[in-house]
Amino acid sequence: MKGQILQSPRAGGLTLAQPQPLEGASIAENLAVDGDTLGWSTRVGFERYRPIPGAGFAPFAGLGRIDSLFVFQQVAGGARQHILLESGGALYLFYEANGAAPSLQLLRSARAVPAVTEPASQYAVYKDFLIITNGYDAPLMVRPWPLGSDAEATLANASSLCVRTLGWQGAPRPPDPLRVAASIGVTTTDYLGGGDTLTLPVPANASALPSGLGGTAGIGYSTRKSAGPPVVPRENEFSYSVSWISDTGSESPVSSASEVAWEQSGTIGYYYAVGLRLPIGPPGTVARNLYRSNNHAQDAWAEGDTSRYFCMQVRNNVDELVIDSYRVLGASEPTPDQSVPLPAPRARFSAVYRDCLFLDGGVAEPTTLFYSQPGLPEQFGAANFVRLSNSTGGVTALVSFYTALLVFREGGIDVLVGDPESGFQVTALSNQVSCRSPSTVDVVPGVGVVFLAVDGLYAVRGGLQGGSQFEVLRLSTGLEPIFRSMTPDCLPRAVGRYSPRTREYHVYFATQGADRPSLGVVWHIEKGAFSTRSGFPVGALDRLYNGELVFGHHTGIEGAGQGATPPAGLFVISARRALGGTVTVVQGEPVYTDAPAPVSRWKSPWLDMGDPQIQKQPQYVTLWVMTTGNVDVTLRHYKDFQRVPTIERPYLAQPPDTTALPVLDTAVIGSAVWEEARLVPLRIAVASQSCAWFAFEFETQDDLVLVRWEVEYAARGTRTIEGARA
Repeated sequence: MKGQILQSPRAGGLTLAQPQPLEGASIAENLAVDGDTLGWSTRVGFERYRPIPGAGFAPFAGLGRIDSLFVFQQVAGGARQHILLESGGALYLFYEANGAAPSLQLLRSARAVPAVTEPASQYAVYKDFLIITNGYDAPLMVRPWPLGSDAEATLANASSLCVRTLGWQGAPRPPDPLRVAASIGVTTTDYLGGGDTLTLPVPANASALPSGLGGTAGIGYSTRKSAGPPVVPRENEFSYSVSWISDTGSESPVSSASEVAWEQSGTIGYYYAVGLRLPIGPPGTVARNLYRSNNHAQDAWAEGDTSRYFCMQVRNNVDELVIDSYRVLGASEPTPDQSVPLPAPRARFSAVYRDCLFLDGGVAEPTTLFYSQPGLPEQFGAANFVRLSNSTGGVTALVSFYTALLVFREGGIDVLVGDPESGFQVTALSNQVSCRSPSTVDVVPGVGVVFLAVDGLYAVRGGLQGGSQFEVLRLSTGLEPIFRSMTPDCLPRAVGRYSPRTREYHVYFATQGADRPSLGVVWHIEKGAFSTRSGFPVGALDRLYNGELVFGHHTGIEGAGQGATPPAGLFVISARRALGGTVTVVQGEPVYTDAPAPVSRWKSPWLDMGDPQIQKQPQYVTLWVMTTGNVDVTLRHYKDFQRVPTIERPYLAQPPDTTALPVLDTAVIGSAVWEEARLVPLRIAVASQSCAWFAFEFETQDDLVLVRWEVEYAARGTRTIEGARA
């Protein structure tokens, strides 16, 4: 009997809401999108990142769970690609820019290890620096280039070469002026007393000075200002302050003032050059600014004015003794507005917006944002902060998006706009959707800012220019059962990233009470469909320069019970059909062997053939697949939402009506001709009795590409008369 045909133009993605669309799926697991056909391909898996031949999982063999991971891109093409990761409270640099075998450099130890209910360290790029915050330790700045060869970048000095604490912990101590002492023929009286002395008179007569210094060197008076006895004994009195300058150009808070004073009598005609001892700055200091007042002694022209002005810059952090002989400060800049020490010493989140570094206030001030001066990430003003409303809780993530800074909160999303000159303003975008998984926030081209919320995937898109408005969209409609299985307390450790190479957004999270990511959801943007990933031990996730995704193992040596050398370190999500691999020792040498391919599954939506009240007799299921070799395809089918399937005989993914195509590794060299893959139908008879609903699935570890499907069925018109009586 000739039947009717129900045909789907594409094998669709995961949709669990009933009734399901024709281009949906009940299961789509461990699948990728085939770029040529937009069908489902089983070419998924993961493999070691930058494996060292004969070294097993080195240099990561001793690492446990990778808590955080960041790929720092400094030059296009990956020429300066640096990977930073944290494991067991230690911050490492995976150094691969030396032309030799990559190595693992320890940058910081004894750092806080996040609990499974807390977010891992967060990273923000500011020019050629990387800012790292975790809410417990002081924020760090990392500048991994140039670090040199392995010999130069040893474990002993890597930390001192490229990592230091962010910001200033306080103002420097005041400079220490040396007392002005008498010189031959000149009597001076030092009124401050104590300390070392310096005798450095400067002739007042320009003719007595070297060429070029005439009339500019020396400070104080060369004569007694008033005729007869001086009005007061302190004829010369000056104040000094100092500040540090870091390699980011940021200036520290200015020190308090120190004083030097003297009276000159007897022989006249001399100024003096004052010697000062300057404090050495912390790591990252590259210069020091010295500020000085004019002569503010009583009876002096700047009497009582202790305002200090820029005097000189010492362009190193080594010299302890400097000499001040600048007679007139002229149009020098006054002491800068007082900056403050780092206002968020335990910041959890950071972002760069309008060339300012934004930090949250940490646990101590969860609803406060602090921002630096433009272009100066370590220089904060006393008034450089923004107070957020208390109604939506503390900050959970910060991300700069076009002309705004998105502030994710425990109970909503805010938008911050403005600039440091006119001020920043905050408005609420949503108080219904929140993000508690900061490591899942990523910008997806053409979509917006995608993130994991407590009930699924969402996106913020739009802007505030050209009439555009921000809006929050739900992306994962129809996947509610999956996201209801998430472990709520472990949401802060969920991770997600967009891969421009495959045009997929991956997110991995803990489910069913697990304490680390155990399930992945992949949004295939080109196909507009979702699938899931299982068997991928993702603990931390980021993107390489070529668009591929690299992840840190979520167990590492913590799973030593699995074998002598458990998988650890970094892995790449790729098309290699293997779930990592194992290392065994053969004749004293570690040998790496690929693990089995992941099990790929696809199950059709539950089909009612247009009317679920009419009984149907499915006769054939046709799978349109690409020829990929002698791949066995075994079909299973179900009826009326039953869980026990009927299993049909296996079929080969070969043309059904012509000679089978040659298969790699089985054809005879010189006799077989390589041919392009073909789209072929596999028409499979199904022995199913009458049913109202019908579904089918396949499960495989072979290489297969499913493009579309058909179901041929007969319907005699038998209808459901009435429901089951109570």
